[in-house]
Amino acid sequence: MSTPQTTEQLSLLSLVDLIDHIEATHHRYIRETAPLLIEYTEKMLRAHGDDHDEINPLAQCVRELIDELMPHLMKEEQILFPAIKSLSLGQPVNGCFGHIGNPINMMLHEHDNADLMLHTIRRLTNDYTIPAGVCHTWQACYRTLAEFDADLQTHIDVENTLLFPKTLAL
Repeated sequence: MSTPQTTEQLSLLSLVDLIDHIEATHHRYIRETAPLLIEYTEKMLRAHGDDHDEINPLAQCVRELIDELMPHLMKEEQILFPAIKSLSLGQPVNGCFGHIGNPINMMLHEHDNADLMLHTIRRLTNDYTIPAGVCHTWQACYRTLAEFDADLQTHIDVENTLLFPKTLAL
């Protein structure tokens, strides 16, 4: 999650700079880390899926989360963020979505879905508690999932509490 100091610093950014920060920090992290999480969970499934019932639903949930996040990022980068940048610069918005609140509401809904999937992943991993004696891949997977979870929570928080309210106030 964002710290109050970080949130305060980010709140001082223009909408354009805030969007650039979100893309360079959080969107980049998701794109870099998501394939690794798929690789880890698929490897765990092949090696330990028959002996550990929690691995199959974990692998499915991780895949589902990533399958939802990738088009979410694209919608933000190709539709919502350019519209917000145009609005903030006083330029016309080229969008077929009506009021800017419409795509923001869709993103909020998708953020809620991602949060629900994170709750399921936390439950399946016992809050990323690495079981004793598991392989290095399992350990790396849980550590990476914990980092991914923290980054995604911060990402969602920055958009929900800073970017979207500042945009709607224009």
